[in-house]
Amino acid sequence: MSFPPSPVAPALPLTFQPLPYSSLQGRAGFSGFPSPAQDYEPRTLDLNTRLIKNPTQTFYLTAAGDSMEGWGIFEGDLLVVDRSIKPRLGHILVAMLEEEVLIKRYALYRGTPHLCSAHPHYPPLPLENTDCQLWGVVRAVIHEYLR
Repeated sequence: MSFPPSPVAPALPLTFQPLPYSSLQGRAGFSGFPSPAQDYEPRTLDLNTRLIKNPTQTFYLTAAGDSMEGWGIFEGDLLVVDRSIKPRLGHILVAMLEEEVLIKRYALYRGTPHLCSAHPHYPPLPLENTDCQLWGVVRAVIHEYLR
């Protein structure tokens, strides 16, 4: 199994954007009790900040197929894939194995490294003596209930 250092999939350009509010706020010369309305000040949620730890090494991928449903990855889900994470047993990987892009869990099966599905109809795929290129480790899965 080889792990190429250069990207093999087109990556979306990602940039860090600061949050529109400070995490800590202080007021000089303020006395008395804080306004109860401060608890209801609008805040925004930036999923890039939450889910992307290394923007230059991160890309998105849409899942296809049913082999990973047992691990919560469904057809059409958006995967956040990080190329900077060193794969470990138990990680869900995006890899090209024998010219096919796969989303599988990296595991030992009968003592040897395999890419495994969560579906009984898909047998574990051995990694020894194969042409396998790691594209990255799945950091997050975004599943939309309404599409």
